[in-house]
Amino acid sequence: GAYLHVLGDSIQSIGVMIGAAIIWYNPKLKVIDPICTLLFSVIVLYTTINMLRDILEVLMESTPREIDATSLERGLCEIDEVVAIHELHIWAITVGKVLLACHVRIRREADPDMV
Repeated sequence: GAYLHVLGDSIQSIGVMIGAAIIWYNPKLKVIDPICTLLFSVIVLYTTINMLRDILEVLMESTPREIDATSLERGLCEIDEVVAIHELHIWAITVGKVLLACHVRIRREADPDMV
């Protein structure tokens, strides 16, 4: 995320220098300045929206998009000694680090340490 942002800033700086050189060489092409501004604004907006989405998902403690909670719950219920799963919560504490908490009901004869 941050590496991509720094790379984008570097590319924009080079683009501004190229645009300035073109305007300095041919002052009639001043239209290049707003074109560069618009182009770089779109690039920054695109990279920032993706980063903001990831940050908001962490702050809102939402289930990460790549995790299907229903199939995960179904998979947990397929474990032999598991009777039911309650209060399944999945959230990201940082980008890429996911936590899971749930109540697991097991059979009376099952060993809790083994499940």
